[in-house]
Amino acid sequence: MLALTISLLIMCGCGSSAKYEEKYQNWRENYLNLTEHEITADVTSSDDEKVCDYTLHYALSAENETVEVLAPETIARIKANIEKDSVRLDYDGVMLETGSSLSEKLSPLTALPVFNDVIHEGHLENSWRETEGETELVVTELEMPDGTRMTLWLNNADMKPVYADIRSGDKIQIKIKITEFK
Repeated sequence: MLALTISLLIMCGCGSSAKYEEKYQNWRENYLNLTEHEITADVTSSDDEKVCDYTLHYALSAENETVEVLAPETIARIKANIEKDSVRLDYDGVMLETGSSLSEKLSPLTALPVFNDVIHEGHLENSWRETEGETELVVTELEMPDGTRMTLWLNNADMKPVYADIRSGDKIQIKIKITEFK
């Protein structure tokens, strides 16, 4: 009887996971069908030496991919043009520090393009439900071929992204709190 109960609990958990995986896959399919995206987010990066907070605006269209710094004030309005193998900063010809590079492909300035890449190319590892106050969230873990992992929290009611953590290995390097998602 105990073995049957344990089996039922495991099967119920799998069914629930499949339900949230399907919700994520449906959302992802709709997201991938759009040719333009805009995201504004508070991004926190941390490494062994420091923690940096930014507010960034990300825009993707058929013509270009950009990230604009909205805060901190000292570097606001710096815009990065993201290209396949490089990032170019534009601000009156001035080059300013944008934060530490956490790994070869991950820095605070590239956090939102990496977020977008993981949604496009990441392998779905697991999905489940969490509750934050009165809000039910669909949580999904995705992994890239290079080992970069992202946990994504979406509001279950409208499936808009709320938070994301990007990590390399076991350490969270970027925390994203999405404030606007179009």
